[in-house]
Amino acid sequence: MGRFASLLPGMVLAWTLAVSAAVAADKLATDDAVRREMKAIRDLTLNVHTLVTHRRMPPADARTYHARVKAAVERLRTETTLDGGERDEIENLTQDILAGAKAIGRSPSSTEAIDGIVAIDEALARYAKQFDHPGWQPLR
Repeated sequence: MGRFASLLPGMVLAWTLAVSAAVAADKLATDDAVRREMKAIRDLTLNVHTLVTHRRMPPADARTYHARVKAAVERLRTETTLDGGERDEIENLTQDILAGAKAIGRSPSSTEAIDGIVAIDEALARYAKQFDHPGWQPLR
């Protein structure tokens, strides 16, 4: 038992590393454009989240938020080198993000805006689960 007990920590570490590598291998690839613009969208959303959920976002700020998210999505779409399934999946995510941002921009103090921020939250959570983005920080 003594020899086995001394090998156990190394075995656990090796198993943990193998599982982590398998999980990372299952994620879709990203490129610089995707990582940069998804981080920008995350940061923009983080900055307005409380204003939207508490229905205190000024209409002009809501329109600016929508325009900035839209611009980030457009840059992502034009600059990414992803193709195939990865491109399709990032497109699905950005469509959900754009719909949410549009709802916020259109009516920042309504339940529609809250539904929009929830949709963006969900899309960003899906991004973290589906895509390999080293250093990604969740909204909360």
